Amino acid sequence: MLALSEMMTYFDNDIQEKYSDFLKELNNEQYYLSTNSEIIEAVIKFNIALLILDEKPKSNNLETHVLYSDLLMTEFYTIMAKHNHYKILFDIVMLTKQSIIKKSKFFDSHKNLSNEDKKRLFFAPIEYLITNGFLNESMNRKIEAFLDNGENNER
Repeated sequence: MLALSEMMTYFDNDIQEKYSDFLKELNNEQYYLSTNSEIIEAVIKFNIALLILDEKPKSNNLETHVLYSDLLMTEFYTIMAKHNHYKILFDIVMLTKQSIIKKSKFFDSHKNLSNEDKKRLFFAPIEYLITNGFLNESMNRKIEAFLDNGENNER
């Protein structure tokens, strides 16, 4: 399995720049409350894959963009199965499905999203980790800082 920071090198430079500092924060084990960092990192990879798939890649990099996002998701599924964490897998998939439906409704309504809405819609898997005691609640501040920095104004 590739480290997330290593895998990011395969994406467009603008995507790397947008997420590099945030990824460093997410991969800081001082925020991990669970001893199974592999589970936490798998969920983070899944969430990052979702965020990246919402990005528009350069036309000459579309295939790589999708393939490496798929690889991030595959690592999530593989690690969940390896550790028999099917409840976490199910919960994350259901949360993701719900957030995708809600995102579509927001975009169809042409409403501006508040940072709280963005956090719930774009970071549901990481929020799951916080809510269920895998990550320290201070990770919420890292997400809020990412959103406050205008990183996702286009969302």
